[in-house]
Amino acid sequence: IVDLRDNGDKLFEAPKQLIRSSKAHYLPSVSGKTLAGQKTDVIDLCRGKTTLLTVNFNKFSELHTNSFIDPFEAAFADSEDAQVVRLNIEENWAKAMVLQMCLPYLRRHTPKDRHANYLIHYGDVEGLRKSMGIANSLIGYVFLIDKELRVRWYGNGLAVMSEAQSM
Repeated sequence: IVDLRDNGDKLFEAPKQLIRSSKAHYLPSVSGKTLAGQKTDVIDLCRGKTTLLTVNFNKFSELHTNSFIDPFEAAFADSEDAQVVRLNIEENWAKAMVLQMCLPYLRRHTPKDRHANYLIHYGDVEGLRKSMGIANSLIGYVFLIDKELRVRWYGNGLAVMSEAQSM
């Protein structure tokens, strides 16, 4: 909350260019269950396609990640090799129980064709936080993942015009 007060809902502006593949970090493994009911891993969902991976820890952060999804989908509307994968993380066991009860609502308000690419993870993700640079769980994060599972670009908070163009 202090970060939000001091920095607003954006910690940094996304890079203007893609990270070179030789310098890019690989996507870490995070398992969970999709809205379609399949147990899977984010790696399996992203493998072989250019993916905009959104990472949300709360409802507020969905506003941030949604601002990146529209420009991405507009740019790749005709491509079968591009997709959006949503990762919803709940680390607190009490809030996880509430999220479990809200799953029917979440399924109803998420288009059915997106259920297979909406992954929910319950539990600690400290390894993901460190490797992906997730410093504040109150804001949303997006990562552009290439077909070989390398993180080539990243952003956070509400998208600004320059970020939508560089993505």
